[in-house]
Amino acid sequence: MRNKMIEIFMFPILFFILLLDGQISTLVTNWSVGLFTISSHLVLMLAIFYANYVSLGFSLFIFTLLGLVYDISYLNLIGIATTTLPLVLYCIYFFFQSAVSKRGINILILLVAIFQFEFISYSFARIFHITNLSVFIFVFNKLLPSLLFNLVLFFVLQPLFERLFGITNKT
Repeated sequence: MRNKMIEIFMFPILFFILLLDGQISTLVTNWSVGLFTISSHLVLMLAIFYANYVSLGFSLFIFTLLGLVYDISYLNLIGIATTTLPLVLYCIYFFFQSAVSKRGINILILLVAIFQFEFISYSFARIFHITNLSVFIFVFNKLLPSLLFNLVLFFVLQPLFERLFGITNKT
């Protein structure tokens, strides 16, 4: 019953979180006074917890829709996030096939997922001549600050996510 409720409310919650991600990213980037471009990835944080409750096929469908919304809202072209978000989600499910959901594993999976999303998106942008940003500038001005920000955010929000999804650290 609980898994069915999670499936029903998955898209509206993730859609709201995607919109919130954009606002948080803009706010934090403005705080950095143009030195860094920081992206919030609350959607990927929730994907780590949804992976334990929702089937892969349904999740891929939802994240393809979210990628489409992301592309239309933020990039004004369709394809980059529509391809990248389901790919990252599939990797999250792949990691959970051989690992149990624990705090340390969740942090590692989050870092890998953010790296995948950011680097694959950057690679697509380079391939399709959307950007001419060098890899060095991308890594130090976008990727590294985003990883650090999301790591701190995950440390703060992980107890809340565990409480919402009913996960305990008892053995």
